[in-house]
Amino acid sequence: MNRSQRIVVVLYCLLVVYCCVWVPWHMVAAPANDNRNNQERAGYGWLWSGPPDTEVIPSLTTPDLPVIGLRLLAATALATSAFLVLGKSKV
Repeated sequence: MNRSQRIVVVLYCLLVVYCCVWVPWHMVAAPANDNRNNQERAGYGWLWSGPPDTEVIPSLTTPDLPVIGLRLLAATALATSAFLVLGKSKV
């Protein structure tokens, strides 16, 4: 593993931590007539402090886990491609 690849690994670890502590919040409202849940985005906020101060009641909001998963998937794809490209180059 060369120096550039180590930098990519460190940046990837920092990005994973960022994705896990700065999370999107949402609130699930009452089910609609078509048996789907109505979700309202409450914004982004720190994991330990909850959503930002808005009109949404903080106790009704939860982290939006599918969005967090997509963020982690995108970060992994980006870091993997950078790691592989830097492994092929003679940097």
